[in-house]
Amino acid sequence: MKTTITLAGAVFTALWFTGCANSTKLKSTPDTLAVQVINLTDAASAVNDGIVYDGTLEAEKTIDLSFQVSGTILSFPVKSGDYVKKGQLVGSVDETIYRNQYNGQLAQAKLAKENYTRVNEVFKKGSIAEIKMLEAKSNYEQANSAARATYQNIVHTHLYAPVSGYIGNKSAEAGAVASPGQPVLQLLDTRSVKVMVAVPESEINQYKAGTPATITIEALGVQPLQGKVTEVGVLALNGSANYNIKIALPNNNLTLRPGMLCKVSFGVAAGRNAKITDAKEIIIPVQAVQVDEKGTNFLYIMNAQHKAVRKNVITGQLYSKGITIKSGLSGNEQVITSGYQKLADQTPVIASK
Repeated sequence: MKTTITLAGAVFTALWFTGCANSTKLKSTPDTLAVQVINLTDAASAVNDGIVYDGTLEAEKTIDLSFQVSGTILSFPVKSGDYVKKGQLVGSVDETIYRNQYNGQLAQAKLAKENYTRVNEVFKKGSIAEIKMLEAKSNYEQANSAARATYQNIVHTHLYAPVSGYIGNKSAEAGAVASPGQPVLQLLDTRSVKVMVAVPESEINQYKAGTPATITIEALGVQPLQGKVTEVGVLALNGSANYNIKIALPNNNLTLRPGMLCKVSFGVAAGRNAKITDAKEIIIPVQAVQVDEKGTNFLYIMNAQHKAVRKNVITGQLYSKGITIKSGLSGNEQVITSGYQKLADQTPVIASK
């Protein structure tokens, strides 16, 4: 009886250890992780065929309009986004006080003129000294000048568009009190526009005035536009490591509007012998590259067996759309760009859609 119990216990113990072993074996198998990948042979962003930057359209001229006299705004017949023509009335203030001042000074000028006429006639007869005639003449001229100056205040109660363009920011409405020189309206001259492109400090010296540029505006769905660099910034933007490049574009049909987003790629300026970048250079998203404790740059690719494989790489120049890989990749891999935080070498992975 004791032998039977011992044998049963041994069988039970063996089965228990086998189950634990199987359980341990199952748990040691890593779970399949979902990741995002880019195929270096297919992705247009992977191989650099000309650096592409993000740009923004701006009006060639931005004019702040303001009244030259103070007063209550009576009318403001335009709103943001309206297109106005040169000479069109865009606002007016109450002219009553200036009209009254002008009428009073005009009456004084007429009186001074009549006085000067009488004194001049007497002077011609030799009955008074010349100095009296000159004083009367001076009084008339001063009164007349004061009246003309006051009349200009009446003229300035009306605000006209100095050029044709679109109304931008509108900072006042009818009923508000205008102050001399305080902007109340922004006028955007869009007969031509400029493309503003922020370029990193490592690339800014590759461009100069005259460098050709190709601009693609997805919102319009038109053929790419051609322009040239007109200005290269010399001051960093807001303390960053980027500099502005300005590209001029004609806007004959007025379809280009300030604020539109675009993509910009540059060609080679006339007289330059070297290409800007190597057309075979591999560029991948910056976030795909990691650094280990030894300072080695590495990333993960997905192989044919759907496993993550670690690749040590040497990185190159940083561009606006990614970082170059100088060595470590052949150009036909599937690079894991998202979900790599939990990966280890040979981890099973599946590409998510």
